[in-house]
Amino acid sequence: MSGPGCDLNNLTLSTRRLNSTQGEIRVGPSHQAKLPELQPFPSEAPGGLGQAVTENEELVWMPGVNDCDLLMYLRAARSMAAFAGMCDGGSTEDGCLAASRDDTTLNALNTLHESCYDAGKALQRLVKKPVPKLIEKCWSEDEVVRCSF
Repeated sequence: MSGPGCDLNNLTLSTRRLNSTQGEIRVGPSHQAKLPELQPFPSEAPGGLGQAVTENEELVWMPGVNDCDLLMYLRAARSMAAFAGMCDGGSTEDGCLAASRDDTTLNALNTLHESCYDAGKALQRLVKKPVPKLIEKCWSEDEVVRCSF
């Protein structure tokens, strides 16, 4: 490099300053993270699921569930939620809104888990309570007043 202002020493100094403020990328075996050995997935663990799950953990999804069955179950759960939304004095739009909410889907999935992935039992439980209580409706008016800022 030649020309005015192109001093190799200045270039090295400015590179060092940049590295000190913006960090450096270090490459090589001495700069790599040490990772532990891969632990088997709970279903692959010797002795089955129970040994891999500790007392503080709960398996809440079984990947072996058939996708088609799951989609049919979720459609039925959303239909129940839509019907319940319309029956509560709401319109068709209110029913569709209730069916499309994320908490309705989460409620359906939690109910399926609590029913040991038996869709029939889960749907029977959902008939009693197809739409979960909205978070804002979980509080009494007195609690809302006390906690408002």
